[in-house]
Amino acid sequence: MTMAQLQNKRKPLRVVLVAENVSRRMGGESGKNLYYFHLFQERGVEAQIVCHERVKDELRLEFPNDEDFNNFYFIKDNWLQKLIWRLGKLFHYRIEDLIFLQMVHWITQIKAKKIVKELIKNQDVDIVFQPSPISPKGLNFMYNLGVPVVLGPLAGGVDFPPAFRYMDSKFATVSITLGRLFSNILHRIVPGKLKAETLIVANSLTKKALPTGCKGKIYQVIECGVDLDIWQPRETQEINSSKPVRFVYLGRFVDWKGIQFLIDAFKEVAEKTNGILELVGDGELQQDLENKVADLGLENNVNFHGWIKREQASKLLCECDVFVMPSLREAGGNAVLEAMALGLPVIATKWAGPANTLHPDCGIWVEPTSIEAFVNGFSEAMIKLAESPELRRQMGEAGPKRVRTNYFDWDSKVDRIIEIFYETLNPQQKLDTNNQNNRVVELHQNITK
Repeated sequence: MTMAQLQNKRKPLRVVLVAENVSRRMGGESGKNLYYFHLFQERGVEAQIVCHERVKDELRLEFPNDEDFNNFYFIKDNWLQKLIWRLGKLFHYRIEDLIFLQMVHWITQIKAKKIVKELIKNQDVDIVFQPSPISPKGLNFMYNLGVPVVLGPLAGGVDFPPAFRYMDSKFATVSITLGRLFSNILHRIVPGKLKAETLIVANSLTKKALPTGCKGKIYQVIECGVDLDIWQPRETQEINSSKPVRFVYLGRFVDWKGIQFLIDAFKEVAEKTNGILELVGDGELQQDLENKVADLGLENNVNFHGWIKREQASKLLCECDVFVMPSLREAGGNAVLEAMALGLPVIATKWAGPANTLHPDCGIWVEPTSIEAFVNGFSEAMIKLAESPELRRQMGEAGPKRVRTNYFDWDSKVDRIIEIFYETLNPQQKLDTNNQNNRVVELHQNITK
């Protein structure tokens, strides 16, 4: 029996989705949570979302119709959360994230659980689905609810490459190590992941990073997803040797994204090719990056666009020639998939997420073996593509084919997750493996080829 047949025979599936942030503006996993809601609705799944009130105004604009907006239930911060948040600002950002923001998140989760239990009590809820946070080590408070809990797709278990682990302070490294050592103890105190009926992981690294003692069935589904309605293959680009080749980066301006090394690498590229680097995003390194560009004399070759809407981002990428992603701790790498879907050749770090999703047919990997090798590797790759329009064309044409052949799109991903919901509710009911199930199996057999 196919998923569609199974849905037609049953009452509408009712899901409570728990996610602290549901937002296009915040991007990342927050934006993905919004995709789940929209695509669940399209498939006849009745979804309600429990999230934080910080996204309430944005969601009111997204859903002007009360019938949709009333499916959202909002959590407010209390005085204790605000105090912990202020204290966290006094520490290194990774310590802030690992300890203080986690404590704030735990309190939010406790409040979310109360709302979820009330929804289950008063409504005919089938499943609780928590797609974020995506960390395999993070505590989960959704347990003993009386209905099955599905977590994921989780992604993580990723450290810096060995040559870049200096980027964590000694204090941060010790704290992270201790945090991971005590993780299993904490998961016995708060056994949400241990008791979850189903855990979805993005890859084998994430599966290994799960706390010991998880009793639920484990599925593997890619954490990323491409909206093929937005990220459609661009029109064939006419090669004009008189125009400079345009490289584009899209992402946060934070150190683990490696953007500081990209600017170093681009100096030689600008000198040899007069190329242009378009930087889309914002973050804590904004001023440092602007200063670096000025110090290197690259003001005429590097453009800062700030944060822009995804439709604008898609339009800008279509006007560029090569996508660059120097991230050093990218568990997924959605931006790489989106660039491939548009038909841009990609230059990315051969580490974690992009090492799985990119393929030599579609771009160039750069090994992060040392700082010097990394910077030089990006320079050489950019110069190579700048000087090889035919190679750019070949790699660009291969990108959309890879995205579609491997079902890296949102529709395929959500179809698979809904199948998992039904399999969780009916462990003995096997769906037709000749359809969507089989396609996802093929995806994860092919992903590292």
